[in-house]
Amino acid sequence: MKVQGAGKRRLHKGTLRTALFSNLKAQSGRKDIEFKQAAKATTKAMKSVPIQHRAGHPLTLPAGSVDPRSWKTKGGKKVEVDFSRSNWLPDDWGQGVKITNPTAHSTGTTGGTYTVFMSPEGETFYHKFAVEAHVGRSLGPKDGFNGTLRLAWLRGKQVQVSHDADAVFFKLLSKEERKVLPSKTELRFCVVSARRTRTTEGLKDIAYVQAQFNAAGIQPTWYVDAESLEEYRALGLQAVVGGKLTAARNMALRDASAEGKACVQVSDDISSWEYHDGGQITSRDFDSLNAAHAAATRYIVSPVAAARFILAKMRACTEKDRPQLGGVYMLESCSQTWASEAISRRNFVIGDFFVVDQSSVRFDESMTLKEDYDFTCSHIKTHGSILRLNRMTLRAKHYSNSGGAVATRDSQGLEERRNIEILQRKWPRAIRKHMKRKNEVVIHWRD
Repeated sequence: MKVQGAGKRRLHKGTLRTALFSNLKAQSGRKDIEFKQAAKATTKAMKSVPIQHRAGHPLTLPAGSVDPRSWKTKGGKKVEVDFSRSNWLPDDWGQGVKITNPTAHSTGTTGGTYTVFMSPEGETFYHKFAVEAHVGRSLGPKDGFNGTLRLAWLRGKQVQVSHDADAVFFKLLSKEERKVLPSKTELRFCVVSARRTRTTEGLKDIAYVQAQFNAAGIQPTWYVDAESLEEYRALGLQAVVGGKLTAARNMALRDASAEGKACVQVSDDISSWEYHDGGQITSRDFDSLNAAHAAATRYIVSPVAAARFILAKMRACTEKDRPQLGGVYMLESCSQTWASEAISRRNFVIGDFFVVDQSSVRFDESMTLKEDYDFTCSHIKTHGSILRLNRMTLRAKHYSNSGGAVATRDSQGLEERRNIEILQRKWPRAIRKHMKRKNEVVIHWRD
């Protein structure tokens, strides 16, 4: 999706749902509730989405199921298919929204709608415990994983992360770069994950990452811990045992090499990939940098398009130190980069999302954290450079999510310091301690 100006609002599930609520309230004729009418463009977009493309629509319709177009409460109230979906709702159930009747508690400023759950038989339920009583068991995130996956996929569709959007994005490449733009079949997509299947947050993150690849027609391989392998596979994922973090990363590199493909490694908690296109400026004051960032054109792209874009730029390099490792800016916002070059050749490549082409460099399996710093330095030493796109960013939770590398960190920072010692021993001229952030380092490469 192309958005002119980084501050522009995106059309997504939340805004479409708000438009649905506003439309229901407007149709109700109730004079006792106040509401803000949705923008005409948003309302038009909301009405154009077929109900089967809304997250609240049942994923399966068993024989005898009531058509969601005919959903009604016992009192005859029309129930509209919702744009959202609770993460515990079984595949054959639906989620809807209905207008409410005025009560003695109506204030005139809020309310007016109610979210309900619809059984395959068309019965209306108002609470989770009532649904559980009806199905005869407790319900949790694993019951609703397919629905969460579908919600994430639909969200991607509704912000237009599509092949058409990718084609527009690829026009930013030079003629030489487009000549070497790889097809998606030339890359092996690998998601490194561990112990994320047992929490609501983890399942939601897994669903969103998988949905992004599904929308691009790719089935990634998940490299996971042995203990939870079957849990990942039960979700319908293509999963293999990868072992601990660095061992899993190396296994993914070997698998890609054996197939003659470039290796794309992805964290299990990324919610979006964005590229910002605009001109470099000379001033480094914050106001100028922020203004340049706000004026840039933002492209919301798929992970597949992002990886192909990076690899095209890598392969188009003609100098002898052609990079074999490519990645993205390490912060969620690239606003502070506009006075610098759009591409770096000696800087840190974060492990959340990167592309390796033909390199034989591997991760140091003695490291449990900051392995991406070592991997970056090894690539610069071996191949002469890396390629980091300073205008491509991610939204990820790598410091706060449950499982994965976060589980390795300890409150005293002992594991952080142990890995920093390894880095400083291996790269004494390149690794420096961060001046402001405790237990962090920076790469300052000197030839």
